[in-house]
Amino acid sequence: MPQQNDKKAMNSFVINDENKQNSFGFKVKTDGIDTADRFDANPICLNNHVNDTKNVLGKWKDYRKEGALFLGIPEFDTEDSEGKEVVRKVTKGIIKSVSMGIFFDPKDMVLLNGELWLLKCVLYEVSIVAVPSNANAVMLYNINDGKPYTETEIKQMCLALQKPENHKQESDMKLVTAHLQLAETANETEVLTAVKAIEAKLTATTQAKDALQLKYDALVQEQTAKLKTEFDTELAQAVKDGRIDEAGKAPIEEMVQASGYEKGLKLLATLPKREPIADKLKGKEATLAAYDKMGWNELDKGNHLVTLKADMPEYYAERFEQQFGRKPNE
Repeated sequence: MPQQNDKKAMNSFVINDENKQNSFGFKVKTDGIDTADRFDANPICLNNHVNDTKNVLGKWKDYRKEGALFLGIPEFDTEDSEGKEVVRKVTKGIIKSVSMGIFFDPKDMVLLNGELWLLKCVLYEVSIVAVPSNANAVMLYNINDGKPYTETEIKQMCLALQKPENHKQESDMKLVTAHLQLAETANETEVLTAVKAIEAKLTATTQAKDALQLKYDALVQEQTAKLKTEFDTELAQAVKDGRIDEAGKAPIEEMVQASGYEKGLKLLATLPKREPIADKLKGKEATLAAYDKMGWNELDKGNHLVTLKADMPEYYAERFEQQFGRKPNE
């Protein structure tokens, strides 16, 4: 119907308002109306979608998109007697309605947020009609063969889109777009772009992880080799200094295979070193030589007799007998 916002718009008709459903129950996206393919070359104004030269009322001029609206001004052929009466009624404001004739592909009709939308179409003609809300308010043509869809075919398409499985698909898509942090109205290209971005990040993260794993494995291998060298050296030293004998090596080697070289090193460090017999004898001889130089009274005053009796009972008995002429127990 004519738009009444300003002086120029007095003669402008609202060819499409994407905020309003047509008689079939769906909305046509204004941005998706293609005029370049057919309409620009022949912006025909028909009478009630009848494709006949007798029903050509004129052409459309100054047609344009303004937000949700697609507007246009009819330029009538006032000399044509066939359409003269229709033009008169339009000029007087009796007829105020227009309707699009469009080609479309069924795949471009989708369910968004519970509403049916035709996202893309090709404008074929715009007609003057008596009542815009009747079944012919939008004339829909098959984009493949150019034949009009029947009212039954259009209703079947609309119903098919509103079946439960389609609602489920829409719900599933909402979950996908929400997970990808996209708007609910995101199209396939936007979803695919987001998924590819995630794939790229995952690939980069996996490559970085693999590189770190290689470095970690190399460090572990290096540390293990170092500990093995330290263990082998310490094990050989333990045999040498008497902490274990050759027979004791095998159990310790088995243990480190299960528990690691660190535990083996700790175990070897706790084993006491065996003092050489020669060192023991050498120390005892030096001590006895010092005691030989002391008399009995000197040993007694220095509290050495108690030590001798406990640690060197034979030497104590010998010195006792020298002093008293008898054995200590007699």
